[in-house]
Amino acid sequence: NTSNCTAVVTVIDTISPVAVCQNINAYLDGAGNVTIVAADIDGGSTDNCGGVTLSASTTSFTCADLGPNNVTLTANDGNGNTATCTSVVTVLDTVSPTASCQNITVFLDGAGNASIVAADIDNGSTDNCTTVTLAASTTVFTCADLGSNAVILTVTDGSGNTSTCASTVTVADTISPNVSCNSGVQNISDDGTGDCTFTPFVVGQAGSYDLADNCSDPLTVVEVFTGALNTTSTFSLPPGAGYTPVQAFPVGVTNVTVTVTDASGNSSSCSYTTTILDDEAPNAVCQNITVFLDGAGNASIVAA
Repeated sequence: NTSNCTAVVTVIDTISPVAVCQNINAYLDGAGNVTIVAADIDGGSTDNCGGVTLSASTTSFTCADLGPNNVTLTANDGNGNTATCTSVVTVLDTVSPTASCQNITVFLDGAGNASIVAADIDNGSTDNCTTVTLAASTTVFTCADLGSNAVILTVTDGSGNTSTCASTVTVADTISPNVSCNSGVQNISDDGTGDCTFTPFVVGQAGSYDLADNCSDPLTVVEVFTGALNTTSTFSLPPGAGYTPVQAFPVGVTNVTVTVTDASGNSSSCSYTTTILDDEAPNAVCQNITVFLDGAGNASIVAA
């Protein structure tokens, strides 16, 4: 004898899946962003009944997330069982900044020096994340650098990525040389030769002049003489104090204009007057003569 009945057997899965994480690096793009999916940090999560559905607590990162970030991976078996693990997502910036240069002109000062900072040749360098630091290959210039100079700008971001560009720094000299003239009177003394010209000028005294410039390039000197002496003299001299004319000045008043021009075309002038006096008395030599009276009882002579 038999009988039967029907029972409902409900099969239930109460075993949680096994969540397995792995640590990864995530690299920011040129806009400073990076995204991941949950599978990127999954290290092989499993379940007793099959596959699992994965989700991550954070999938989008920006420059604000540079460095390590803890991300929670959740594995769901579809039967209401879940498991989690933690992955370290290290956000890295390997995108070099964009270096942008501009050409500039700098002017030497009165001591022949000029200096710049890196920002002077920067033309708006940028980075995908941070502000950048700037460094220039050369920041100090002297007279030896007159003209065009290639200067390298190095741009570095907060992650150590660098890029470079080249700028032309033109060094110019707009400082005119200094020239000061000394006027006065000089006396000619008898040298026994009958030479009535004067040449032994003394530096700093009448008939000389002083030169100075911010650079050591040769100076072009033009002397224009008018009056008792009429001539022009052109020659080169290094900067320094105390130069005297090489011309011999005759007796009388000579006006002199001195124009000094440096290698950059800057010039200045001064004028002076040299008066040459003959301080030697003439040598009087007499002779005896005979003169004859005329019919009126008179006779005349001239000094000669």
